[in-house]
Amino acid sequence: LMSELAADTLLLPPVKDKKIGSWSYAAGRIRSLEVNLFGKSGLDRLYVADNEQDLRLLMQEHHYPQEEFNAALRHEKVEAFRLLEQVAPQDGYRVALMLFADIHNLKFMLKENLKRDNRRSLDEMSHLLLQPSLVDPARLNELICGTRDRSDGPGWVIPLIEAGEKAYSESYEAAAIDRALDKMAHRLAAKMADRLNNDWFIRYFALQRDLVNLETLLRVRSRSVSETVYKDSLLPSGLISVGLWESLYDAEDERISMAFVGTPYEILAAYPEEYNDGGQAANFVRDRDRILIDHIEKGRHVLSGPELVLSYVLAREYEIKNLRIVDAAIRNHLSLEQRNALRRDLW
Repeated sequence: LMSELAADTLLLPPVKDKKIGSWSYAAGRIRSLEVNLFGKSGLDRLYVADNEQDLRLLMQEHHYPQEEFNAALRHEKVEAFRLLEQVAPQDGYRVALMLFADIHNLKFMLKENLKRDNRRSLDEMSHLLLQPSLVDPARLNELICGTRDRSDGPGWVIPLIEAGEKAYSESYEAAAIDRALDKMAHRLAAKMADRLNNDWFIRYFALQRDLVNLETLLRVRSRSVSETVYKDSLLPSGLISVGLWESLYDAEDERISMAFVGTPYEILAAYPEEYNDGGQAANFVRDRDRILIDHIEKGRHVLSGPELVLSYVLAREYEIKNLRIVDAAIRNHLSLEQRNALRRDLW
């Protein structure tokens, strides 16, 4: 991957490092906040919540904003990243994690802008956009619609808008926008992690790329997608090279499972055979998250450096995912067994 990164000419989002502060000070601040995390006992209580009132009380207990459910989750996530911006001496970590929200917003707005009529206004889109993001969604939307001159846009965003438009103009399918921009997002994050030179952070994104590539492979096999589209969908190499992913396109189940031996993905070895069985896609996403959470948890034990601080922010994100799962489970009357099958265990 290093050679892939070295040749990469993508502009990176700007990073504002502080002249003061240290990771040990930041870690001290975070340790005092870790008590707000749900932890195992909090999650045990969350997963048996009977109604919205139970949910609300648990959220209050763990210092979530006292607002409507979705607003509270959104604001808590914004708050976690604001805290990271405040305490981190190096800002590149926050920027690398947040740029995926901008890419999501960009993909959504580009597709909306392609519509001849019935285009949604920014207000109508807002609940589908992700926050916090590096670029204000209103500004991003103006750049895409052409109501703001592109020379007035953040330098790193303009090539992304152009790449999305080009991908669409070459194929006339909206999914091509996703494929082009997902790859660019992961290239940007990998390059930023590489510059920060932190092995734990580099590996976090490498795991993500592999897990997305594996999910792409599993989906492709169940939907008879062409080899060209499959190859075009692959993210840059993680721990497993793009070349190996490409060679697995029409491989037997067993050969795919063999490719995971000696990697963190051995626990996923049954999926090539079982992915198409009912409910397995949701189980795959849970097990994929499990691998990422295990990696994040390792970061809590590094005493100096950014790992502890980042593990708190990322844990809060997975906690929010658990809250969404339980909220949906309450509304859809899922049994405790069905709920627990979706649970993301945290420390």
